[in-house]
Amino acid sequence: MKTILSLFTLLFLISKPILADTQQLLQLIDYVGVDYGAAVKKGKIVNPGEYSEMQDFAAGISQQLSDLPEHKIKLKLSEQSKTLNQWIEEKQSAVKVKQLTDQMHRNIINAYKIMVVPRKQPDLKKAEQIYAEQCAACHGATGYGDGPAAKGIEPPPINFHDMERYQNRSLYGLQSTIKHGVANTAMKAFDELSDEDIWSLAFYVGGLATPDVSKTVHDENSPLMNIKELTLTTPKQAQDLYGETGADIIATLRHYPELAFKKESNIIFSKMRLADALTAYKNNQREKAYEYAVEAYLEGYELEEQNINAFDKPLRLEIESLMTGLRNKIRKGYSVEIIETNINQINKKLDMAENILTSSSLSGETAFASAFFILLREGLEALLIIAALAAFLVRTKRQDALRFIHFGWIAALILGIATWWVSISLIDISGASREITEGIGALVAALVLLYVGFWMHDKSSAAKWKKFIDDSMHKALTSGTLWTLSGLSFIAVYREAFETILFYQALWAQTNETSQSMAFSGFITAVATLVVVGWLIMRYSVRLPLRQFFSVTGGLMFILAIIFSGKGIAALQEAGLIIYSPVNFVRIDLLGIYPNLQGLLVQLVLIILAIYLWNKKSSSK
Repeated sequence: MKTILSLFTLLFLISKPILADTQQLLQLIDYVGVDYGAAVKKGKIVNPGEYSEMQDFAAGISQQLSDLPEHKIKLKLSEQSKTLNQWIEEKQSAVKVKQLTDQMHRNIINAYKIMVVPRKQPDLKKAEQIYAEQCAACHGATGYGDGPAAKGIEPPPINFHDMERYQNRSLYGLQSTIKHGVANTAMKAFDELSDEDIWSLAFYVGGLATPDVSKTVHDENSPLMNIKELTLTTPKQAQDLYGETGADIIATLRHYPELAFKKESNIIFSKMRLADALTAYKNNQREKAYEYAVEAYLEGYELEEQNINAFDKPLRLEIESLMTGLRNKIRKGYSVEIIETNINQINKKLDMAENILTSSSLSGETAFASAFFILLREGLEALLIIAALAAFLVRTKRQDALRFIHFGWIAALILGIATWWVSISLIDISGASREITEGIGALVAALVLLYVGFWMHDKSSAAKWKKFIDDSMHKALTSGTLWTLSGLSFIAVYREAFETILFYQALWAQTNETSQSMAFSGFITAVATLVVVGWLIMRYSVRLPLRQFFSVTGGLMFILAIIFSGKGIAALQEAGLIIYSPVNFVRIDLLGIYPNLQGLLVQLVLIILAIYLWNKKSSSK
């Protein structure tokens, strides 16, 4: 029966499109390396069922390897696969088979840039809770494979305390098994869990065999103090290479991952998600492919955009355009060949970007300029709104109400910093959530700005202003109106604050000690510039006659509304909520003008609406 199940497993594996799965291929290779020892000992078959399974899986490995994309390593992998099949037929030692599968494993990972490390430091406390909820029923409360649902399961659930398996099992192998499951067994795929949770669970169950390990500080210069190598290395390999110290490091890592944790780059994460998108698309999972393509941009590439821009702006724009085009092609159902070609183009450009980021650190001048323009660009729009609102209150002799404006922007800064802290400390705020927040915030701000702008324009005639005064300005500017101004102040600042913090975080990672001081100087200079701009707006706008003051301020609000509407649509497009239809048009980021049909149409409608209402009000004066 087990042989029949193995045959079905083999047919299942070789019938799937391959880029489904380099990761599944790695899992299969890992499975043979770990389990072959249970089938053959001292040149004799000790478990016929397991041995038959090893033969089937080895044949499946050969088939999947033949379907891999062309690469110079492919011929070597093919030769290694033939050797693996031969050694299994010859009943060679488990040690030799394990060494060979380890070599194949690493060759595939290095050649095809497979993501083999967690993006964030594993959370073992959360993993313990997930284990209790999802795994304990089969594997037992303490991991001995003796859970209440384990009876009758064949093969039985893994005993995580089995030292032989522990010695030959890598953390990446565990992660892959949890994510993809094991076909034709009770071990299902836990793909509903996030990647972070799956990695945390792998670290947790991977350490159950050695619960008494003591926390030890190791030499950071040790060749093992590299998260990629550690997640691929088994305790047995570490002991063979580095003696007991190596085994201790592996054991310590599984219990205290923070001692050696170092996340992979955002660029590598983008490549991984693009590979996932292609896999999903080949499997006719178009919505999933689209989701992965969005994530490749938001959770990876976008976090490096500003750093790439500092070195090569055309490259930054080209990658952004290619990734946008990919999302459109996936949504419209283009052929697999076109999608694959698009992804290959993106990967080549990402390789160029990664080379720039890894081989270069920002010069002092570049760090200064980047820090200066990030804050100036993000802060200028918010400052114009706040300064104009403050000037309005001063001009109408309502200085007592300035506290409403100050309350709004101060609260926004505090919440922006708090949101950033929560995103890196407590929960994972995804790029999509960030873009949705910014997009909705921008569109709400645009609507409020239009309202405030028209209200000011309506008061620009002397007669209407006199009537406004006669009706009692204090009565007209009710607490509700003032809180509306406070809300506008809050929205304008909050949508910029969080993004600015993220950009500075990415910028800081690309600086050395010297350029960090220059980046800080750029920040201070930008703050000073914004203060001066705010003072000039306040000083000279307040001096304007009432009619001109309201006309200028109302016009400013209208222009900012157009800018915010364009940026809001763009943010929602980046989050994947709105279709992006490219058009041949200029791109001016500062003005919120982007070459896409949806954003331009919204801005055009607002302009037509504004002209109509503006003329209507003007003619009624």
